[in-house]
Amino acid sequence: MSANQNTAFPRCFSGALKEVAREQGFTEGLYRLESESGSKVGDGFAGDLVKVFIRERDRELVILCKLLPENETRKQQGISLFVRETEAYMQILPLLLKFQDEKALAKHLPRFDNVPRCYYAKTTLDSMEAVVIMEDLRLQAYRMWDKANPVDFEHARLLMATLGRLHALSFAMKDQQPEEFAQCREFTDPMTKMLALDPKKTFQKMAASMCRRAIDTLEKDDTYRRGKLERLQDQCVQEIEACVDANAAEPYAVIGHGDCWSNNVMFQYAEDNQTPSKIKLIDWQLSRYGTPVLDLVYFIFNCTDEEMRSHSYQRLLSIYYQSLSEHLHNLGGDVERQFPRSAFREQLKKFGRYGLLIAMLIMPMICTPNDELPDTNKAMEGLVKENPDGDDEVNFEYGTTEKAAIRYQKRMSGCIRDMIRLGYI
Repeated sequence: MSANQNTAFPRCFSGALKEVAREQGFTEGLYRLESESGSKVGDGFAGDLVKVFIRERDRELVILCKLLPENETRKQQGISLFVRETEAYMQILPLLLKFQDEKALAKHLPRFDNVPRCYYAKTTLDSMEAVVIMEDLRLQAYRMWDKANPVDFEHARLLMATLGRLHALSFAMKDQQPEEFAQCREFTDPMTKMLALDPKKTFQKMAASMCRRAIDTLEKDDTYRRGKLERLQDQCVQEIEACVDANAAEPYAVIGHGDCWSNNVMFQYAEDNQTPSKIKLIDWQLSRYGTPVLDLVYFIFNCTDEEMRSHSYQRLLSIYYQSLSEHLHNLGGDVERQFPRSAFREQLKKFGRYGLLIAMLIMPMICTPNDELPDTNKAMEGLVKENPDGDDEVNFEYGTTEKAAIRYQKRMSGCIRDMIRLGYI
């Protein structure tokens, strides 16, 4: 689709585009707007993407706009996530990056700059409108890893080093500028807020159903592991809430990405087109203040496989910790005082099960190839079938095709085995 200036766009969207155009030096009345779909099937679940071209004479700016879904069910589910992403891009990330900039790090030192440029973000709850406008990283040859396949070591290594620098910003700032950092402490988990607005306990029913599905990936005679998960089955929501409790993580809580899986990470590659050289973290809709290990176990147990973890799990943790240590030192902090290895190990033992809790929810989606994904609107609307006897059925379509089911069985059972082997559950 295309449009002349501001005519075919929703009111909140056209106003946002007008503001971006003005700030970027385009001339009122002379530029034109054209748009097209901004994503492929499977790229995102919480919002719709529109690619917009702002053109004036021989100048062009290409931006990517994330909007609330038009589907009413998904809009109601997603509005609070847009509130969080708006806060992340407009308040929290600028605060942390300003702190880093003030340190005037030497040019040769690595820094955290692994977020897309955000031109505009605003969410209005009263009118149920939201828009986030960013640079389109694909124009710089960034691309996603195919979510249906486990990532290799090089991709995981680059992410671990990046998360180390992200978390180091919080450790340094909360120690050196506690008053300025105070607003970060209010950045509580958005998922628990959504759960509080779930009177029908839809999420709780879904979590129990997904736990039963995870148990079924184990051998019938594997009574030990099955028993471990059965004790979790009706406690999944409470366990998630316990893991994201920032107070329980103190004094080690940090600002984390919160939704750290392969669809929310984009890579730029070296000349061989195989080795990732740069990385950007996108989709900050679940970012929160909490234990640093949430980002680690979320990614490692959902986006790598059992084989890679068998020889590289500890290596990945070491890469993360070394990166955090070095960046914290460069920012004027001290990892031995602020987050010693012993505390890191304790946080993993205390909160590591979060990787499994999240896997039970998103592994079916991860294992479903994009060409087999169900329609998101229908899948979300038909999630729970209410029965008169109160025993509602959960119909989660993801991961049910033959190809996806085979992948899911292997990845999920491997995740469970590793969680128990490591003593996380």
